[in-house]
Amino acid sequence: MIKTSLPISSTPRTNSRTLSPVTLGIALLICGVGSLWLYHWARDLHRFIQGIAGYTALFIAQFTIYLLACYFATRRLSLPPRRTTLFLAALVLLFAALFRFDLVAQRPYLSTDVYRYVWDGRVQAAGINPYRYPPSAPELAPLRDTKIFPNINRSDFTNTPYPPGAQLIFLLAYLMHPSSVLGFKVLMALLDLLAIVAVMLTLHRVGRSPVQAVIFAWHPLLIYEGAHTGHVESAFIVFLALALWAWSHKKPVFTGVALAFAALIKYYPAMLLPVFLFTAAPANDATSEGNMQPASGASCVEENATRQPSGRKYYLAAIRNLCNAANLKLLAAFVITIALTYLPYLTIGTGAVGSLSNEFSEEGFSGKGSRYFLLVFARNFVPIPATLFLLVAALALLGFAAYWMLKPKGEAVAVARGAMALIGFYFFLVTPRYHWYYAWILPFLCFAPRLSWLYLTGASVLLYALWFTPLIYPDIPIWLGLAIYAPTLLFFIWEKRRGTQAQRH
Repeated sequence: MIKTSLPISSTPRTNSRTLSPVTLGIALLICGVGSLWLYHWARDLHRFIQGIAGYTALFIAQFTIYLLACYFATRRLSLPPRRTTLFLAALVLLFAALFRFDLVAQRPYLSTDVYRYVWDGRVQAAGINPYRYPPSAPELAPLRDTKIFPNINRSDFTNTPYPPGAQLIFLLAYLMHPSSVLGFKVLMALLDLLAIVAVMLTLHRVGRSPVQAVIFAWHPLLIYEGAHTGHVESAFIVFLALALWAWSHKKPVFTGVALAFAALIKYYPAMLLPVFLFTAAPANDATSEGNMQPASGASCVEENATRQPSGRKYYLAAIRNLCNAANLKLLAAFVITIALTYLPYLTIGTGAVGSLSNEFSEEGFSGKGSRYFLLVFARNFVPIPATLFLLVAALALLGFAAYWMLKPKGEAVAVARGAMALIGFYFFLVTPRYHWYYAWILPFLCFAPRLSWLYLTGASVLLYALWFTPLIYPDIPIWLGLAIYAPTLLFFIWEKRRGTQAQRH
């Protein structure tokens, strides 16, 4: 097994690096209380006279405590009783709930997107297709109020930019608590807790400590952007966590449905579909053939390396292994779920895809390609057309997805690693401009902790520095891009070298 920068709790061993459950419990308690105090002290971000600079400093302090908790949670444990493991997992879940519900009642500060969510729910509750009119349309005048409507950003857009899955979440939240920002944020917090439970159950199933779920449960990124600000990321992340849980139980239909709903809330999770396809190792691999049981131990790795077919035969065998009943069920469930969810919104035809053209233009996906930091940085040395960069990036992403699609995946840890690798590669190519867009890698990090991706999720808070220079959006200054991505790349290279050395020994 390849070692990571953060040790993974797997098979308990007794050595100088082993941590006792009591020590872990005390460490988590101290980190949890410290974080809770900071969340409570700074729960109303509007009172910060330093504005976004004050929030950034607060986030860095929270992230430091969080990294310390992750360090302890990923240490090897001496064999604890089952009750002790349950207690530690409950402690992680308890503090995760306390963090979120201490913030959920506060006014959104970092974004006003949640007001659009509530508005779209109100429009649907009135029996109107949310893709038909922008909020400023005279046809929606009877729905306007003084609480939600004035806070909607980009209210003159032709229609909502959010996919049908997100619209169902907006409608559900509205029906549960009409016209309530608080109600929507409570729903996001509850979905976070459901995702944490799903991650814990999957960790337990693959023989990992459920305490490692702290990597997702306590990360300040999703806590501030979800519970405090109310972003809908929590809704599609829970479906990704459920998809991984379903995959670990070899439930292809449930996996396909969960992946479809994740993609229906935010489109980009659809790129993880190839990673979730069931692929056993090619013939002669005793560890995964037929029942797809995972290999364990260095001896198994060495044996498999000598017994697996190689080269062209290997890939042909891998392609044949994709053609199985489980994958057909998964793909059918994925497609049917998307079709059925879109169906109620197709009353206005192609308008049901939302204002994607406006979104692409505003986000800088089209035009000069100013949103792609790698392209902007490379242009300091070589004039590269945006079209060429997009073509190469798309082919690279497709090739990487195909690699993970064909790669044997005997257990959920392999799927998590593939998802994490693909998401990380996507981050580097697309370089998202919003802090909360980096949150969806977190559930997968619980299964294969990587310091590189943890740094990226934390350093993404620096993107709020763009608020100080709004006229350059979506461009990103060279210094800011280097501060976020250069250390991530260096950490990644260091971890890969450590992994290679561990394999050799």
